[in-house]
Amino acid sequence: MITRDAVAGVDLGTTMSKVLLRTADGEQLALVETRTPWTTTPDGGTELDAERFVGLAVDLLRRAYEQAAAIAPLRVSAIAVAGLAESGVLLDGSGSTRTPVVAWFDRRGAHQIESMSLREPNFGPAFVRRTGLPLDCQASVAKLLWFVDDGLELTSAHRWLSVPEYVVHRLGGELVHEPSLASRTGLLDQATGAPWTEGAKHLGLPPTLLPARQPYGESVGRLAHNGLPAGLRDAALVVGGHDHAVAAIGVGATGPDELFNSTGTADVVVRSLPGALTDEERENLVGNGISVGMHVLPGTSALIGGVRGGLLLRRVLALLGTTTAAERDALDEAALAVGSLPVGLEVSGAGPTGDDVVLRVRDGADPATIWAAATRYTARETKALLDLMEHVVGPHSRAVASGGWTRMASVRTAKSAVIDHLTFSESSEPGVAGAALLAQRAIVPSPV
Repeated sequence: MITRDAVAGVDLGTTMSKVLLRTADGEQLALVETRTPWTTTPDGGTELDAERFVGLAVDLLRRAYEQAAAIAPLRVSAIAVAGLAESGVLLDGSGSTRTPVVAWFDRRGAHQIESMSLREPNFGPAFVRRTGLPLDCQASVAKLLWFVDDGLELTSAHRWLSVPEYVVHRLGGELVHEPSLASRTGLLDQATGAPWTEGAKHLGLPPTLLPARQPYGESVGRLAHNGLPAGLRDAALVVGGHDHAVAAIGVGATGPDELFNSTGTADVVVRSLPGALTDEERENLVGNGISVGMHVLPGTSALIGGVRGGLLLRRVLALLGTTTAAERDALDEAALAVGSLPVGLEVSGAGPTGDDVVLRVRDGADPATIWAAATRYTARETKALLDLMEHVVGPHSRAVASGGWTRMASVRTAKSAVIDHLTFSESSEPGVAGAALLAQRAIVPSPV
């Protein structure tokens, strides 16, 4: 029997982690997933030992390989690991981990950032203009400041790796930083693409925390992990990058001024833009809730913003008692027939920080009209975010939406009504699909 050649895409996500095996011509051989096993600290924090992420990736790769190899012999030539940003691990000079991986949404570091902002009121604007990020507890530097206050002494020998970078390193790759992931740390100067030495020193951090940069499209080592089948051994290893940018690659929305709209718990937009933005543009965008960083692709910026549209839709479905697939399909179809909404029917609560759903109902509202109101409201919130983005950088030329909510015709209709040049991708897993494309490029250089 002929041995098939394949590549693997890994997506280590906040909620779910996945591995896709596919052939060079795009045939899917296996797709496996599992929940990312965060642990809760006694004081309510969220973290995970870095080795658990390695074990998670190894287990998913093994399962995917065994599933595909049960059909025909298989050889995996390359593996690209993408995933969540901001969360990472600190290594000392011997390569040993000194910290757990703290979840990006964990509030550790908030006190340190607040104290610094009070002491140094001019540093916040400089941070925004240099890094393209707001000065808050989500950026990796906030967690680093918390570790320092907790007693960790940092030296020039320490290195900070995001989760995908660390997993690739433990599988056999070199210590590297990948630009789209490093852009979420607060350690990278977006104007130059180099580490922001002055900012690190101002924060009291070593300016050498980021390792060398991964050359785009090149592998950084070969898989040498004993816990994986022989058919995976010696595969080229690549750090895929930040999951949102990699998902944009997965649906092909990476051309100049193209837009990717991911519709999960958050409704995220990723805009690809040639070159680097100015300090003023970064400041304007960040002030409107849009971060600016380097894309996975060379010479390209990624503008990223989001609203909690999917969270609102999920809560509205629960409120309406829609629990089965059949009930959801019926509601979806009924919402398509809704024209003008009843006067006074309002749904809100899907903004960037909105945690509550506010529903105002008068006579004439039924489940179909409430659902139609919810889909139209979340679409308008995404459009408002795009308007803020386009006020600074101009209109997009093409938009592609993907994700679980776009399987509903009512959601697609609401989005199409307000987002220009919008199409929908059939890819159900753009993150791992994009990672697989980057793995393929490491062995056969080509555009992605």
